[in-house]
Amino acid sequence: MRATSYIRWIPAVLIMAVIFYSSSQPYHKQDMRPRLHKLLPEKQIAEQFSGVRFQYAGEVVSIQHLGVPGFVEFFIRKGAHLFIYMALGAAVAYALYRIRRKAALFGLSVLFCALYAASDEFHQSLTGDRTPLAIDVGIDTAGAVIGVGLYLLFRIIAANFRISRSHP
Repeated sequence: MRATSYIRWIPAVLIMAVIFYSSSQPYHKQDMRPRLHKLLPEKQIAEQFSGVRFQYAGEVVSIQHLGVPGFVEFFIRKGAHLFIYMALGAAVAYALYRIRRKAALFGLSVLFCALYAASDEFHQSLTGDRTPLAIDVGIDTAGAVIGVGLYLLFRIIAANFRISRSHP
């Protein structure tokens, strides 16, 4: 394996380190609700979203149940799951660039991310004040699917652009 192959793993390893570090912190160190309480226009948010109510991992998610800061924090946290695994999916696909068949590259990249997501939830089970959730692995995997898909789309567009520029 060439050195460039190893170097291509650096973005993925850095993202995994960020995920690991984040999962190592207890919830009380990451609690955004006090800051959100100071920053949010709670009355307007409550008026707009008071009818939103659903179950997530057996818990009620609503303004009435969580308060405005908790409700907003829920979406920030789940959005962070999706976004960081989008980045990880793209980074893993970038690292596995030598796999020429796009379906294999897609499948292996997503599988790698899904397994890392599962291991991260297990890691959270060892961290105080954290709740490991299988449904979060689903959100993480969905993020990876989007990230790998965007990476492959970018590769296809870039290849087509190079071809069209070389053939006037």
